[in-house]
Amino acid sequence: MFDNIHQLPLWSAKLGASFIFVIVLIITWSLPKSFILEGVSEPKRWMDLRIWATLLILMQLCIYAVF
Repeated sequence: MFDNIHQLPLWSAKLGASFIFVIVLIITWSLPKSFILEGVSEPKRWMDLRIWATLLILMQLCIYAVF
């Protein structure tokens, strides 16, 4: 089934991995804020895990772009 996968260029694997990260980012931001901050009595901006996930995914995408 995947006999020809070794013939694909390296950039296609990078593109596929980057696409998966973007999908995870979209799913992360589709979660409601009330779900993310559930149980927090005084929510602050830095407590929003969607922001942290975005920063980490952007750093990962930069690594994939360089290497």
